[in-house]
Amino acid sequence: MTNGHEFEQAAPILAILHEAGYEAYFVGGAVRDYLLELPIHDVDIATSAYPAEVQALFPRHFDVGIEHGTIMVWFEGETYEITTFRTESTYQDFRRPDKVTFVQNLEEDLLRRDFTINALAMTDQMTIVDYFEGKADLKAEIIRAVGVAHDRFHEDGLRMMRGVRFASQLDFDIEAHTLQAIEENAAILAHIAVERITVEMNKLWIGKNWQKGLAYFLKSGLYLHVPGLSEYATSLQLLLTEIDGEQAFDNAEFAWSLMFWCHFVQSGETDPKNMQKAIRQLGKAWKMSNQAADDITAYFDIWYLRSSKGEWDLVDYYGKNPEKLLAIEAYMQKQVALGKQLFADLAYPADPQKVQSEIDRLPIHSLKELAINGRVIIAQINPDNKREIGLMLSFLETAVLELKVANEEAALLTYLREHYQAKE
Repeated sequence: MTNGHEFEQAAPILAILHEAGYEAYFVGGAVRDYLLELPIHDVDIATSAYPAEVQALFPRHFDVGIEHGTIMVWFEGETYEITTFRTESTYQDFRRPDKVTFVQNLEEDLLRRDFTINALAMTDQMTIVDYFEGKADLKAEIIRAVGVAHDRFHEDGLRMMRGVRFASQLDFDIEAHTLQAIEENAAILAHIAVERITVEMNKLWIGKNWQKGLAYFLKSGLYLHVPGLSEYATSLQLLLTEIDGEQAFDNAEFAWSLMFWCHFVQSGETDPKNMQKAIRQLGKAWKMSNQAADDITAYFDIWYLRSSKGEWDLVDYYGKNPEKLLAIEAYMQKQVALGKQLFADLAYPADPQKVQSEIDRLPIHSLKELAINGRVIIAQINPDNKREIGLMLSFLETAVLELKVANEEAALLTYLREHYQAKE
């Protein structure tokens, strides 16, 4: 293994706990990713020490989840979650346990985990503790619930979304009984905070086999129990049949925008403003950030123009994010190379180099770059109706973009005097 540096850094924490007479292990996704030789992010620790005992051993700590036995410890420039071995009782809201009981047994603690591949533990000597055949499931590339799948999903409904997300992220198959339990319990997802679902869905979008994860999301019926997606079932299916999943998405907003564009194409909608409104509505329902909704809309606007015009003029590139323009053009080009007709049928061939050259050819990239402003117009033109100032700036902006006049103050003033007609 070449990715164990993070565990070496955290090994002194286990040593401190051992010296104080407690059991301690590395647990969770970091162990899974270590065995898969994937990048390791957060290293979590489980211990027989009670929270107060962990606090005493590590004075620099934050009590982020002490009611559930978790202490966040600051150690040598890094933070680590240290959680007491525990079991959990009934889950009336399908998410949070009504009661947490601390135990002294690692196996009991691991039994409450979601999937066998996440129920692995590791000693500071890098020895794997595997009570539920998680290593075998890793080798077989299978996502299997720990114990009785029905019970695991009733304890925490978000685990169903995690299952389809792992299918995408790891390119694993969901074991038959586990998938059946997701299908039978899909309605539980409606009880889960949408912010948590959004996190999982966004991770699904950017997985290395997002089509596999999306297919499970649809087949299981989970999509019926999240805000608004039942209306986009056909569009989501188009993402499976008309797009080559070999090409991963750079970000979740790009994927969302493609779903909306597919909906626009297959629904026969003609007004892009309706789709822009729909993006805002879905973004609000999923409690996305304003920035995320802005990004999805910006991508969609490019998809719309790209598929609705026979050829772009220079002005069409203006005001659009260059990175998004190039991302869509490169994505289309590869999809065409992979034989996808949805993109081959667009108005003109994808050409990232041409897009870059047109972006470079833009005389200005925003109104702020115009070599004239309202103060200059007042001083030099002094229109009777001050509301004309904004119209004049817009007029000059278009003229510069159409290369009718140089972006120089004197040239702009002359062009304005000679060609602008005041609105009545």
